[in-house]
Amino acid sequence: MGFETVDRNTVSVWRLQALAGVAVAALAAAVAVIGVPWLAGWPVLAPVGLLLAVAVGLALWLPALAHARLRYRLDEHGLTIEHGILWRHRIIVPRVRVQHSDISQGPLQRAFGVATLRLYTAGSRFTVNSLPGLADDQARALRRRLLDEGDGDAV
Repeated sequence: MGFETVDRNTVSVWRLQALAGVAVAALAAAVAVIGVPWLAGWPVLAPVGLLLAVAVGLALWLPALAHARLRYRLDEHGLTIEHGILWRHRIIVPRVRVQHSDISQGPLQRAFGVATLRLYTAGSRFTVNSLPGLADDQARALRRRLLDEGDGDAV
């Protein structure tokens, strides 16, 4: 069985979250410029504007790249999650280690119809493993398949 990708709407959620962070930084820069009048000159505003433009560009570009690198596979042993842009990670969550599972949605995720599946495990360094960006019904189906096909110990 091959790897599957998460819902494309996740890119929009991540972009909006990143742009909100950039907006907060822009607001802080504006308050600094207004509060300290000598900062209002071109020697200061030009680099700040350039930095904000780069931040907006990254906020728009990186979520699509992260989405392209995020994939998962459910097999008879458990769930495998691969992600990472520069540093690639492969997380294997054995069915027998799953103690609890949770599906969560923030306001933006709810608006775009996506959810995050969290698996809480026993006996490992990483006790919570998350798979963001699943369509809501896909997250529920994956959770059900993970629990139904196991040995019945997981919750």
